[in-house]
Parts: sequence; C-alpha cells; structure tokens
Amino acid sequence: MTSSVMFSMAYFLLLVPFYLYMRYRLAKKKKRFIYLRTEMVLACLFVYTNVLLYLTVFPNRFSAARDQVSVNLIPFHSIHQNLHAYHHGYPNLVFFNLAGNILLFVPLGFFLYQTFRTMRWQKAVLAGFMLSAMIEVLQWIFSQSGMITRSSDIDDIILNTLGAALGCIVYQIYRRRKENTR
Repeated sequence: MTSSVMFSMAYFLLLVPFYLYMRYRLAKKKKRFIYLRTEMVLACLFVYTNVLLYLTVFPNRFSAARDQVSVNLIPFHSIHQNLHAYHHGYPNLVFFNLAGNILLFVPLGFFLYQTFRTMRWQKAVLAGFMLSAMIEVLQWIFSQSGMITRSSDIDDIILNTLGAALGCIVYQIYRRRKENTR
C-alpha cells in the first residue's frame, strides 16, 4: 500500500468516530433526541464531503502535469472540446471528464435533500454550486502557489451543479417509490 492510501485510511478511521462523538455531545448538551437514521445520513454526508475534497483539492493520481494546468472561464468551452474528442475516438476521456464531474456531485444533492427535509431542492442545488465554486477557487489558488497541479474550469462548476440537481431528482424518485410501497 502507498503512504497516501494508508494516510487516507487512518484519516477516516479517526475522523468518523470523532465526528460521531461531537454529534453525540452536541445532542446531549442541547438535550435533543438522537435519530439513528438522521445521524447515519449526516455521517455519510460528512464522509462524502471529505472524500470529495480529498479527490478534488489534494494532490493525487488525477492531478495534471505542471505544463497542463490551465484556467477556463468560458462556459461550455471544455465541454465542447470533450465532445469533439469523443467524435475523434476518445470516449473514455469524455466519460471520465463529463460524466465524472456530474456523478461526483449526485450524492451531495441526494444527501442534502434527504438530511434536511425542510430544505427546498433549489437550496440543495445552490449548495452544490457553492461547494463546486469553492473547490475550483481552491484548485486555482493551490495551483498558483505550486502546492498542487490542477486546472480550474467553469464547466466543472456547471457539471457539478447539474450533478447536485440530479441527486435531488434521484432522492425525489426514491422517496415517491418508498411512499408507494407502504
């Protein structure tokens, strides 16, 4: 095993129990009842956002070479480039970039909409947009400082926001099916 994999495993083995302990202390302090289902979904959301930040902000095997770091502020430019690459025989690149950016944020929309049932879907999508924008800004800042080699792209924000919206839709379908089986 590589040292980064071992670090990641240790990180989560320490972080999740710490998170659950802090949630327990907060509930005990405020004298609130703890709902296991809610706590499990919150723990999944917590783990998901940590994995998301690990995959997108920290250096890993998805980092670009130093000479390939770029900033794209033109909407739909890299999406168009990826579709052009698809027509020229690079379907894996298209799937990895376009579908990967969408699928990466589906759990966020799902978990947010499920956890905070009073939250409207628009707020869950806005949260996806804000988190994606924050990630892209961090990637740009860290790339400029030489800490990581990541490209910042407005199209990633568009695709990630679409993924959060799809997560909300998936949860609505899940909830309706669950209600119909009762």
